[in-house]
Amino acid sequence: MKKTILVILFISLSMFSLSIPRYIGKEDVYIEFEGLLGFFDGIPITENRISGLDFEDGAHSLRLVGSYQEFLFKIIVDTVPPTLVNFSIRDPNLVIFKTPVYEVDYNSRLNFFERKLEKTVKRYDVNPMVVCGMDDAGNVGNFIYIPPSVENITPLDSKTPISGIFDKNILLSSKSPYKIVGKILVPEKSVLLLEKNVELKTIGVGNIVVKGTVYVPKNVKFTGNLKFEVEENGTFYLEGREYKGEVSSNGGKLVFLKDINLPILNLSKTNLVVIKDSTVDRLNVEHVGLLVLENSTITNLNIANTRKVIINKLNNNTFMAEGLTNMDIFSLSSQSFNASDFSRVVVTHSNIEMLSLKRGMYFHGKENIVVNLNMEMYSIAKIFNTSIKKLELIRSKVFKRLSNIENTKSDKFSSIENF
Repeated sequence: MKKTILVILFISLSMFSLSIPRYIGKEDVYIEFEGLLGFFDGIPITENRISGLDFEDGAHSLRLVGSYQEFLFKIIVDTVPPTLVNFSIRDPNLVIFKTPVYEVDYNSRLNFFERKLEKTVKRYDVNPMVVCGMDDAGNVGNFIYIPPSVENITPLDSKTPISGIFDKNILLSSKSPYKIVGKILVPEKSVLLLEKNVELKTIGVGNIVVKGTVYVPKNVKFTGNLKFEVEENGTFYLEGREYKGEVSSNGGKLVFLKDINLPILNLSKTNLVVIKDSTVDRLNVEHVGLLVLENSTITNLNIANTRKVIINKLNNNTFMAEGLTNMDIFSLSSQSFNASDFSRVVVTHSNIEMLSLKRGMYFHGKENIVVNLNMEMYSIAKIFNTSIKKLELIRSKVFKRLSNIENTKSDKFSSIENF
């Protein structure tokens, strides 16, 4: 009878082992081991959940113990976003991915990372493609814009000012300069692509309203006062510090800005916003589906009611976030970070002078340095391997492990506990 029980138990554990993850990232991982005891690096697993935010990056041991058997698994904790996306574009309509990527669905405001792409993929005819790297632990990084194909495209003549875009058109450097007078509409299902080294001359104040697709690569020369407005289902790409005008959105599916240097950006109601390798003095974002900030300096950052925020390497003076905003932050350097109103913040490998959490905030941090942390009104912080010089609590809780807090001030409704 005992042999029969051992065989059945061994088969059951083998089935469980098939669902044991090899990598764990920032999201909680649920591990099913009913009837067994689970230990992660010797620490008992509660509620069958493990978070990579509560352990150092690297190799760890998962041990499952039963009445007759004991099983040991190696788990890798990884909370660092990937940096490599290797691809090449082959005109007129192909893109070749040398490493697997995930397409970012900017038609959605809910599920952004659904489709994995490998090897050779056909580019879209009208719409661009946005992809990013995603590692085995679920970390995402290095967002890339891929323009539409150049099949069936018509060069525009530069003899007369551009009056409107109603098809799939391209501006050629060999025909430059192109003149812009007043407002130009790029309607839905229309495309305007610019070649490198194109020159745009604006007479008076020029305005390009983007409801279709507009692609502006680096090394485009701008003369005069030109601004871009993204609306409805528009997608807009701008690269290069040569542009000194104004970019804004009130709607739109995509705004992708790379290597820009602008004093102010006001972006609202856009499904996907990506800003990378850029310098912006003031960025105001509200009601955006997904905001991605990579390898940039944004002096003053204001985010409100944005469903998802991904930050990978950001230098900042003042950062304010409010209103049910879900943030995943890696390598933030900020003088002042204020988050409030039931937002959720994950912060790793960051340095913050003043961190303020108010009104139902949830903060999960790993390997951070915080000089001053103020928490108020039912906020919760869970920290691992974090240094805090001064902590002030009002009706809030802190759960800590392997963390150092030098000075603490709290009311009777607050608490600090080890986990």
